[in-house]
Amino acid sequence: MAMTSKNALAAMAQPFNALSALRTLDLTTSNGTIALAGGVWEIFNGGTVHAVASLTGTTASMPPSTGAAEVTGFMIPAGAAVTIDTGAAGATLNAKTLSSTATLYLHRKAL
Repeated sequence: MAMTSKNALAAMAQPFNALSALRTLDLTTSNGTIALAGGVWEIFNGGTVHAVASLTGTTASMPPSTGAAEVTGFMIPAGAAVTIDTGAAGATLNAKTLSSTATLYLHRKAL
């Protein structure tokens, strides 16, 4: 189940603490995967190139070409962070760069 807007805002504002976790995922232009535990994750793109990601499957068709049907996924801009909710069961993150390489730093927030 997706979080309500109120819960999502609270999760984004939650500080890191002693129960927080950190993982990394090195990316190339090929799809890479990492299994994430359930919860709220802040993902920072430490590279100088944009990345695309999905919680529903491969990033092979991402980004879609102009006018193509939408695909499920999201951008992680170079040097920026996004917040995701993997639900209670967790999820597999699929990601790749649009060019070159980058490292994603994945921080799980203890709610």
